[in-house]
Amino acid sequence: MRANLIAAIAAIIAVQAYYLIWETGMTIRTTRGLDNSADRGTRRLMWILMVTAFGGAWFPVVFGPGLWLNLGEWLTWVGILMMISGIIFRRYAIGVLGEFFTATVQIRKDHQIIKNGPYRFIRHPSYLGILILALGNGIALANWISFLLCLALPIAGIILRIRVEEKVLAQHFGEQYQNYKKNTWRILPYIY
Repeated sequence: MRANLIAAIAAIIAVQAYYLIWETGMTIRTTRGLDNSADRGTRRLMWILMVTAFGGAWFPVVFGPGLWLNLGEWLTWVGILMMISGIIFRRYAIGVLGEFFTATVQIRKDHQIIKNGPYRFIRHPSYLGILILALGNGIALANWISFLLCLALPIAGIILRIRVEEKVLAQHFGEQYQNYKKNTWRILPYIY
């Protein structure tokens, strides 16, 4: 195996592992002992879809169909940088929410609508971070089948999760949330 290929595989696996370990810890910290009934199983679904996307995307790479370029070439490194950017952006968005962030859909005591940082423009920037990570993962694997898996599965989970989350927020905040929705995008400005 070429050194560049080994380095690329190691980098992709390291970024995936970092994300999954960090996400696991964050989930445990923010959900322990809380009522998660409003979540409607979307946290579990997101986990299943992300792990399936991350793991399943390796099969086309290993078995060869759908290659764009060889794994380890320039496109792989662009994808790895996007993966890292997605994680950084997700962590930033979660940090802006602070105490109001939980890994499950729920309303915390004294909950507020946060409108600073990325929340001035989009309502769910942490999910945008996941999409950037997933897009980067698909690009890093330099395989169009992997690319589709890495995007389609997380997108499906995120769309469902946003519907559940926005329903809970609208019920809790009423007109205040409706006004916030009028001035922001769900996840991608001018698109969704």
